[in-house]
Amino acid sequence: MKAFSRSIFDTLLQAYRPFLVRIILVVILGFIGRLIFLSNAQMIARFYDSHQVVTRDDLAGLTTTLSVVLVVAFVLTILYRTVFSRLSALAVSRIYDETTYRVSRYPLSYFDHTPVGKITTRFSSDYGNIFRLFGGPLAEFLSIIFDLTGISLLIMLTHPYFVINLALAGVGFYVILKRNQLRLRGHRREVSILRGPSVAHFSETVQGSLSIRQNSKVKTFISRFLKLDDLYIASKFNIIKSIMRFSTELNIISTLLFLANGLLGMYLVKEGKLGAGQVAVILGFTILATNTLQMFFEWYSQFEEALVGVERMDEFIRNPIEDGAFLPAHADFETHHPKKAKGKKTDDSVLAPLSAEFKLSVENLSLTYPGQNHPTLSNVSFKLKPEEKLGIIGRTGAGKSTLIAALLRLYPFNQGVILIDNAYKNDIEDHRGQFSLISQDQFFIKGTIKDNLDLFNQYSNEQLTETLKLVGLPLQLHFMLDEKGQNLSQGEKQLLSLARGLLQNAEIFIFDEATANIDPQSEKLIELALKKTLAHKTQIRIAHRLQTVLDCDRILWLENGQVKMLGSTPEVLEAFEATR
Repeated sequence: MKAFSRSIFDTLLQAYRPFLVRIILVVILGFIGRLIFLSNAQMIARFYDSHQVVTRDDLAGLTTTLSVVLVVAFVLTILYRTVFSRLSALAVSRIYDETTYRVSRYPLSYFDHTPVGKITTRFSSDYGNIFRLFGGPLAEFLSIIFDLTGISLLIMLTHPYFVINLALAGVGFYVILKRNQLRLRGHRREVSILRGPSVAHFSETVQGSLSIRQNSKVKTFISRFLKLDDLYIASKFNIIKSIMRFSTELNIISTLLFLANGLLGMYLVKEGKLGAGQVAVILGFTILATNTLQMFFEWYSQFEEALVGVERMDEFIRNPIEDGAFLPAHADFETHHPKKAKGKKTDDSVLAPLSAEFKLSVENLSLTYPGQNHPTLSNVSFKLKPEEKLGIIGRTGAGKSTLIAALLRLYPFNQGVILIDNAYKNDIEDHRGQFSLISQDQFFIKGTIKDNLDLFNQYSNEQLTETLKLVGLPLQLHFMLDEKGQNLSQGEKQLLSLARGLLQNAEIFIFDEATANIDPQSEKLIELALKKTLAHKTQIRIAHRLQTVLDCDRILWLENGQVKMLGSTPEVLEAFEATR
């Protein structure tokens, strides 16, 4: 099983970089606190070995000293745990943010071929493992390292002979770690991989529950989930068996270390080189060290599980984003992705000396979907003047929806160019911001009308209310939408989408069969809203029902992904009707 790549540790370093100085400072304070705390036993042992007779005053002085030392150790330890946990939590939350910046800019083809469970797993289970272990638990893990280091130092300072036993035990522990490390790492990667399919299957089953019940396929889907879940549970059980084996081997080494230190302590007492009190402390430290070491490797094992999570998030962070996309200026992780400059907009570049009269120019546009051999669009060209309305018609599979996907640059096209106001928009967000798409399927979040219109509070309530009135939607801003807007009619969804497009102030409105599957009354409302609100906007309308494009200035007829005809509305519709 391969080791972790350098990019994982680079990702962690970038996450922690803004907090490194403060973290190093509190780590030093934490180590000092633990060392002071552990030295109490050594102070007591030396005190009794050096006093044949202990008076009340001696005990009072010792008690005072120990109390001061314990208070200092306690304050330093609490300070370390509190500050470190907070800084570490802030650091790993940056991994989530940076991953989100990139995933939201992935090419659409990635989501076409990636199960939803894989993405859900990364952002829930994998990130959960990272946050759970890199926050407060990482402070605990470092405290264990502090204890091991402090115990080793105190034992060696007691007598140098103990260095031999510690060195031999350290070699033994290292060998055991290496024997088990790669196997455990492999099992954890397997668990991360097998978790996704069961989550994806469950998610898809929930989304399609109505169809599954209607077709009496409940048992089939349950059976498949159980098979996927059994594979996942079996991989988890492999981890448990490996950890038990790992723990047993550690216990054997720990027992041998205690025996070796006991025999060495007896020898040193017999030779008069060490007091009985200090030997007792050494043996106590040995028991503490073996237990602590056991905890260390158990924590280290879990720490590796978190690294597997970082590995999978790191893959998301370094995957390519779509052409023309830019990370936001506040994205901090240095990767190969382009990023917007702070306080600057990306420049537009004019590619051709076209007449300024055209709002939208499409030249020789061809698009082949990823994984396909033949283009879905081939050499499509047209131009739209400002305020012009273009209807697009064609039979099923003619390429109408693909043309919309190409106009929005949802998929990279093989050849051609799309210009808006004679300019090519380098920034794909800027390009898409020129369009407002209104289709049968609209996205709505569970929240109020206001949330769905203005998620980032860019507009006043008066502006939002006026826009709703403008499109003829009689709903209040505080009206609560169900998930996917299920408590709205299809017509109300279209009007709400139209309101969003108006607020966005898009230059070009695209209607992708927007009035399909709605009642005649809602259709009239939408037509009235269009005439009232979009008189000065450029429009593209795609429809199966020809009546929705009767008032368009021109019609583009697509057939087999090519332009069959482009001309005036009566001319093209007459030719189209003649072929039906």
